[in-house]
Amino acid sequence: MRGVKLFGILAISVLFITGCGNQKTLTCSMSEEDDGLSMNQELNVVYEEDKIANVRMSIDAKITDDQYQEYWDMFVSMMESQYEEKNADGIKVSTKSNDDNYTFNITLDVDLEKASADDLATYDLEDLADETATYEELKEQLEESGYTCK
Repeated sequence: MRGVKLFGILAISVLFITGCGNQKTLTCSMSEEDDGLSMNQELNVVYEEDKIANVRMSIDAKITDDQYQEYWDMFVSMMESQYEEKNADGIKVSTKSNDDNYTFNITLDVDLEKASADDLATYDLEDLADETATYEELKEQLEESGYTCK
């Protein structure tokens, strides 16, 4: 019993010493459908100490029109060439294709503390490193661009 109390006191002490952290996550999404292609995007932006620390973007694309399904292989090839899989320090890109459902997923994870300027530039994300928009400002910008944020 004494060990349980000691563990509880130790756990609470660690929380007070390290703090709970000043971390907020902005989650936004957008769906579009045009010419037989539907795209759902989800964006998670983690703020630490009022500065962007991590960004995760997920894009789900689906061919919804039967007449475009014959171009599926070309679509997959184009997407894979634009978003080559990568697992570097601070940046991870993964893709997944489902030929049966004609769906393609791209997931991009960025840790701004670790990602190099060159890696950020490869994905046109170099502005993230210098981004100074507050949580509320970024939310407003994304909503003006058509995202729904919560």
